[in-house]
Amino acid sequence: MNRGRRARDVGSSSAPPGGRAWRPVGGPAHRRSSPADPELNLGMNRIQIDETHSEETENDSLSPNKNSYFPPSELQQPSHSNSGKSEETKSIAGFEDSVPAEDFTGAGRFDICVPQVGTPIMLKPSLLVKNREKRNEEKRSLEEHNWRILRPGMVLLKSYLSVGDQVKIVKLCRDLGLGAGGFYQPGYRDGAKLHLKMMCLGKNWDPETSKYGEHRPIDGAKPPRIPEEFCNLVAKALKDSHALMGKNVKKNDVQEKFPLMTPNVCIVNFYTASGRLGLHQDRDESEESLRKGLPVVSFSIGDTAEFLYGDQRDIVKAEKVLLESGDVLIFGGKSRHIFHGVPSIVQDSAPKTLLEQSRLRSGRLNLTFREY
Repeated sequence: MNRGRRARDVGSSSAPPGGRAWRPVGGPAHRRSSPADPELNLGMNRIQIDETHSEETENDSLSPNKNSYFPPSELQQPSHSNSGKSEETKSIAGFEDSVPAEDFTGAGRFDICVPQVGTPIMLKPSLLVKNREKRNEEKRSLEEHNWRILRPGMVLLKSYLSVGDQVKIVKLCRDLGLGAGGFYQPGYRDGAKLHLKMMCLGKNWDPETSKYGEHRPIDGAKPPRIPEEFCNLVAKALKDSHALMGKNVKKNDVQEKFPLMTPNVCIVNFYTASGRLGLHQDRDESEESLRKGLPVVSFSIGDTAEFLYGDQRDIVKAEKVLLESGDVLIFGGKSRHIFHGVPSIVQDSAPKTLLEQSRLRSGRLNLTFREY
């Protein structure tokens, strides 16, 4: 769920501007990270600046003629320092916890997993923790009320992806991300960088133009194809969503109000706890895709995210739901153009078993599928 003009996922803010409280749909209280920068209206892969709440001044390093939607505080300006490696280490991808420069391989490619060096000593979760996680996963998968319709055309499948599926997704994303067309740090021609890592599958989405293409301008790389395993999971999630919605309406009505799609685009973003996204709409696909209301399918893996959604670009009126690791969110039909965003994530909330088996870095991996 990218964009808005397209944006960057997850982040934190202890409270919205003006001290107003979020209006929750449900879920327990939780801890948020609290970055010092003002609220940014960031979308999953595109960004719209909320002039109402932002008091940021124009950044001289950004070209005034550029189709830029990234506020200065979300951009990593080019360094003019000669301090070498220490400066690079400090600024990489917005990792405030100092991700070392060595985690970028080849032509600046990023490893979403903690690399193994030698024979690492890992403290594995206790048997008690493993059993508890397994019981919780089985319980959630059996509780039908965890699959629910949030609004017409919008379905949340809680705990839909098993830990095993999540591990496979992480490993596939890691392999693709370290190859040609893999994870990179997007930015602009003047050198300003975004604090996130992005990889496009199927088609490339260019933050400079907010358009899709067959190659990415930064290096001419062709996006890797979407793995068949991903497409199968998307198809299954759409089928189960239809079955859920079909309990209340006729089958033909479900197809009309919530059409199926075959993904040919997937945007994969990796965000740390310091990221966030503001309310935005996904609207860079083809006119036909948007007119038909072909759904967006989003996979959440890693740390839990607070997700806002509503008919208006207003955080006060927005509803809220938690997207936990393994959740699948789908919105299409009447909900295809909803405003949505992520104000914060719950740090260190990823399942321990997932981290142990995949070595995924701390943060959130988000995959959004759509048919262009």
